[in-house]
Amino acid sequence: MRRLPWILILATLSIVLTIIVSRDPKRAERLSEMYRSVAFTGETREMVIMLLALGIGAFIVYLTVTRR
Repeated sequence: MRRLPWILILATLSIVLTIIVSRDPKRAERLSEMYRSVAFTGETREMVIMLLALGIGAFIVYLTVTRR
């Protein structure tokens, strides 16, 4: 079975649920507060960005090396 329709369905569902949740002011404020409390700041943020860059680079190298 093809994956693309499932990915599009899940992405659409996620967007619709986010719109519904963000309409309620109390939930929107709690969601915003949750995002702020989970956000990476300072040196931790730099480390996360560096690790993501290394991971993406390693994945590109893997795809390049294993390509037939």
